[in-house]
Amino acid sequence: MSKHNVALIFGGCTPEHEVSIVTAHQVYLALQENHQVIPIYVTKNGEWLTGDALGDLSAFTDGTLPHPSDFDKITIEFYPEPKFVITSRHWISRNVQKRTALPIDVIFPAIHGMHGEDGTLQGLLELMNLPYVGAGVVGSAVGMDKIMMKAILHANALPILPYLYWTHHDWNTQRDEILEKVDATLSYPLFVKPAMSGSSIGVSHVSNQDELYTAAEVAGQYSRRILVEEAVKKPLEINCAVMGLDESTTSVCEQPVTQTNFLSFDDKYIHQEGENSGMAGADRKIPAPISEELTLHIQDLAVRTFQVLDCAGVARIDFLVDAEHNVYVNEINTIPGSYSYYLWTHQDIEFPKLVSELIDLAFKAHAQKNALTYTYTTNLLSQAGASLAKLKKGEKIGGTA
Repeated sequence: MSKHNVALIFGGCTPEHEVSIVTAHQVYLALQENHQVIPIYVTKNGEWLTGDALGDLSAFTDGTLPHPSDFDKITIEFYPEPKFVITSRHWISRNVQKRTALPIDVIFPAIHGMHGEDGTLQGLLELMNLPYVGAGVVGSAVGMDKIMMKAILHANALPILPYLYWTHHDWNTQRDEILEKVDATLSYPLFVKPAMSGSSIGVSHVSNQDELYTAAEVAGQYSRRILVEEAVKKPLEINCAVMGLDESTTSVCEQPVTQTNFLSFDDKYIHQEGENSGMAGADRKIPAPISEELTLHIQDLAVRTFQVLDCAGVARIDFLVDAEHNVYVNEINTIPGSYSYYLWTHQDIEFPKLVSELIDLAFKAHAQKNALTYTYTTNLLSQAGASLAKLKKGEKIGGTA
């Protein structure tokens, strides 16, 4: 196992900022066993900071978030080679700044939700040509966008629940028509969700039109588009993780245990304490107490979902099973929505080993992309030059002046 310099990016301009901090420090401890970790914290205002103290969770738990003036700021520079260099700069005296290049081999994203889990951070890393853990731009984006995800799953014959969606503009201009269409098309109870959100933020379970109206107003605070889908009555919730790149491996299945209609933000995070805080500490049955036939069926659906959405690294796919044992794909949680390390321990893959395997997959994906051809030689520019010369002389080209 090679020791790498791993930049762990967390925080971010997202409603899940605090969740990201918790996730990052779990990953930080796991990475430390075999790698050198460079913590990079993105503030709620979008400033990028680094410093060894950011690797200590206590820097975030004293009642205030770290202040930018206490840490080095990150800059990304473009040199003529060309290559991207990530540097930190800090004051060594009142008027003198020192700039230091960070020796980064690979990026480990740990920003949940918007601007981190949705393909935007992955797009930046692609432009920088840096290897990074997890799904690429497309897999991350469609995994985060619940409406696009459902459209793609449906087009590939993967089972999903009936749904409708609308935009802010639709809601503001056609509210009555939307409510009538929901009543005519879907059956209560329903779930109302922001299209781009995680950790159950902005999600509501509704039983009538009045509740739907209120829930849509809430969801609209977090996303430009709103998803409404039918709820399974008394569902059996089963989750399964998938890891891989070209070939995929499934984890054991788990059954989350809750007394409510769905796991709220508080159910997932707030009530948990200690080192197992977060989803790893929520009540669950592992392996899920279901038949071998149902387990294999769900694992097969999990792999197909992972592949259809063009994912990589690791992701957790959540399923709903109704009373007739019909299975529906509910959603996928790409990195860092779920590293699912608690599922892999049942296959003798502890968290330090899991993060190292994810780093190996990141290098493999990066090598595959860099093996592609990104140039194409044609005589287009010479033809364009001749056409422009004719235009300057006032000559007609293709029947136009």
